[in-house]
Amino acid sequence: MNRPLRITLLTVLAVALVAAGAVGGFLFGGGDSKAPKKFSEVLTDTCPTALRRVPSSLLDRVVPASHNAGGEQRTTYAKLAVNAHCGITVDGKEVLRVDIEQHNSAHKPRRAGTGPGHGKTKGIPGYEQSWSSQDAAGLSVPCTKNTGDGDATSVYVKAQAWREQYGGLREDLVRMAEQAAETGRDLACAAGSPVPD
Repeated sequence: MNRPLRITLLTVLAVALVAAGAVGGFLFGGGDSKAPKKFSEVLTDTCPTALRRVPSSLLDRVVPASHNAGGEQRTTYAKLAVNAHCGITVDGKEVLRVDIEQHNSAHKPRRAGTGPGHGKTKGIPGYEQSWSSQDAAGLSVPCTKNTGDGDATSVYVKAQAWREQYGGLREDLVRMAEQAAETGRDLACAAGSPVPD
């Protein structure tokens, strides 16, 4: 093979290798389109009642990154009984549930997410009826005044996560329950005589 032809072939090969490297670098740097994404990048406006005050940064920590996510909210309204239930799934598995329920004040909050395997249960400062575990939190806030008819109500909130533990999960679920309680008071307590803050 003569020298000019060899130089031309080597030049073409060098250009092809540089181009292939550039394309490969772009694809690698641009990220894999099949890589899991944050919850806020996959789904927005999920459970607009129950999660109304919960910031997306908090949801992004509690809800694992995924390829696809779904959310469903059920809300029912009746006199002295306003309830909102939110469930979030990622890649087909439920990972978060937030319940807001208005009940008679004599009602005791459900403690799902406590007991063996859930870690030590602690109270939440500032809430008389409250608890938190490694993967759940629940609390109640007074809603309507007791008028002597035994019809005083409270808003009961529970946030529970099914996911791999991380250092601040308990605190994140407590914060989520507190935010949901504020929303619950706005929804439920307007139906009767609210308890002053």
